[in-house]
Amino acid sequence: MRLIITSQEDVASMNIRKHLLDGWDWRAVGTFEDNPVFEHGGFLMATIPEIHLDRDDVDKELEAHTGKNFEVVVFASRHKAESKIPTLTVHPIGNYSVAEFGGRDGKLVPSSPHLMTDSLRKIKELSTELDFMVSFEVTHHGPFLETPSYFIEIGSDITFWDHGEAADVIAKAIMEARETKGEVVTCAGGGHYAPRFTDLALGSPVSISHMAANYALDSLYDERIMGEMIEKSGNPRLVYFHRKSMPKKKYRELKEKFAGFGVEAVRSHDIG
Repeated sequence: MRLIITSQEDVASMNIRKHLLDGWDWRAVGTFEDNPVFEHGGFLMATIPEIHLDRDDVDKELEAHTGKNFEVVVFASRHKAESKIPTLTVHPIGNYSVAEFGGRDGKLVPSSPHLMTDSLRKIKELSTELDFMVSFEVTHHGPFLETPSYFIEIGSDITFWDHGEAADVIAKAIMEARETKGEVVTCAGGGHYAPRFTDLALGSPVSISHMAANYALDSLYDERIMGEMIEKSGNPRLVYFHRKSMPKKKYRELKEKFAGFGVEAVRSHDIG
């Protein structure tokens, strides 16, 4: 069963929740923290009162509360950026170093590469009439969970959080995403919005797991952190680097470190 988490404090989250409730035949199956819990097919949807970032172990709480087991947690959320560019984003969660925005220091959450990547593709497919950028974000922020998880978001400021068509696209992407069979690839390099990794996912039959931007690469020199990235990506056999975005020396060093874990660097022309 997939668990959808929405937040009362998050305008975009509640906007997505409304479109989920309007678009599918849900039935109330109880309450959680004074909010109704809904079920539809293989989905359970619960609402928490606070912003998602600091709600560590919400998966365990809801499993204990409902008696159900969850294979993946999807956080329907707002996205906030100083650029204020209208953007629909998807990303894994966790922290390579200090947990400044929820979660735990140096701990990643298991990724859900197949569902997350298919969600990105669904958003791209469904948003052709919208003037929104569609992209991955790299792994960042909390909360900490033990269940595979990802965020799916409307951004980039309050101007767009209540956008009805954008919320409808996100709702459909949540409900229609399917487990693909693509090769799982973890990624390193580039910027926060991961343009190369987004292009790779949209143009190749791969499933993207955890991603580390250039600003997080120094953390990967710590073997424990690199091991965390690989393990929480599901132990993929391939890593894709945005090579042109980083010094050649750093690329060579990290490529060698990944190889020490049995993860081979791959180029986009080798995938297809």
